[in-house]
Amino acid sequence: MSRYRYYVLAVLCSLSFLTYLDRICIMRVQTEITSDLQFNSLTQSDQQSLQARGLQNDPVAVANAAKDRGTERMSWVFAAFALGYMIFELPGGWLGDKWGSRAIIFRIVLCWSLFTALTGGVKGITNLFAKNAGPEHWFASLLLIRFLFGAFEAGAYPNIARSLGRWFPFHERATAQSFIWFSSRLGGAFAPPIIGSLMQLSGSWQVAFYVLGIIGFIWAFFFFAWFRDRPEDQPSVDPAEREFIRQGASPASIYDDASTASMPWKALLSTNILALCVVQFSVSFCFYFFITFLPRYLKDQFGFDFQRSQWISGLPLFLGAFACVAGGFLSDFAIRKTGSRRWGRSLIPIIAWTAAAICTCAVPAFDSPYAVMALLTVGFVFQDLGVASMWSLPADIGGRFTATLGAWMNTIGCIAAMTSPLTAAKMSIAFGWNSLFYVFAVVYLIGALAWARVDATSPIIQSNSRSP
Repeated sequence: MSRYRYYVLAVLCSLSFLTYLDRICIMRVQTEITSDLQFNSLTQSDQQSLQARGLQNDPVAVANAAKDRGTERMSWVFAAFALGYMIFELPGGWLGDKWGSRAIIFRIVLCWSLFTALTGGVKGITNLFAKNAGPEHWFASLLLIRFLFGAFEAGAYPNIARSLGRWFPFHERATAQSFIWFSSRLGGAFAPPIIGSLMQLSGSWQVAFYVLGIIGFIWAFFFFAWFRDRPEDQPSVDPAEREFIRQGASPASIYDDASTASMPWKALLSTNILALCVVQFSVSFCFYFFITFLPRYLKDQFGFDFQRSQWISGLPLFLGAFACVAGGFLSDFAIRKTGSRRWGRSLIPIIAWTAAAICTCAVPAFDSPYAVMALLTVGFVFQDLGVASMWSLPADIGGRFTATLGAWMNTIGCIAAMTSPLTAAKMSIAFGWNSLFYVFAVVYLIGALAWARVDATSPIIQSNSRSP
């Protein structure tokens, strides 16, 4: 039997790595962006506030106000990406189900690479359209570029889930998904040192974004020339592998190409799907702190500058990569050994996210940056034990509408991704950074409870037999 599906998995893993590399690299250079685009310049309202408190000549108060202004502006930059991603996630998934993942992934990577490159050119682009451009103009331009970056990256993971669903049988899907998320975490973990190295080599954070954009263009054209949506369309796949992939599939499964059934949109509001959405919201809300403000937290709380923290801030994602693989193997192993598809998907995340809540809640009790990072990293590892199971669910229960269901689930995750950095910025200014970790602990527990309701054996389109 041929094993071509593993080549497909490897290429999709490279896409996942690139996705998170381009998404997270801005975290490493936020200080350079804040300085170069003068995001830490005080607004008129900031100055009036200082004057009202008699602090306009206090250098410490002025410096703190400038730091808070820079943090708040960057929080909106992070949120702009999530907003664009949220709005266009569902259309991106639906188009993948309608036209096939190959065409949609090609469009996604091509366009997001363009806006990755344009992120580096924000200052020059703004200066073309505004005379005497200043911080407010550059801020508005960067918001628009990152919004469009998010809009065009939307749909990537739902279409990856659809591709894996077509190329892997039910009992291998969580394992396959685990390697996708292993790659994403490595992309996130290595994003800070990669962009830091590119910045040092070129002497410019802008050039680093140009390089990443070019890499994306090359990947997109390679993928479109090589990939096929169905194993049946790839001559290198022999009949034995095609049969193995489809084994046990029911008529309503993801392999159904003949059905004329339309997307059951009401199913997106069913209790089962809403529970899955709560799961996605929970993990996204907590996750986005690690890829946005973790370096800022380490700097403000413990005095670690961004260059010093570029490796330690990637540690949770690096170890989380291995947790994703472990979680996928454990889920598929549990299904094979117990015969329970529902609890094979849900039990491990319930236990793991409860443990993540305990670790996160303990963070404020420690003053050592190393103890804090150890707790955050262990909590992140527990969180990632459930990610492969979560992203297997769209193919498990979505059938031929896998990408649409994955997109709906991830749309709710995008709401969390948008609100997480805004919440972090506001709470850090008002109550201090440690207040956040109590919120994260509660959110993890809500996610664990939602997992208890998620049922991987309840497809959105019912047939005479349950659909893998």
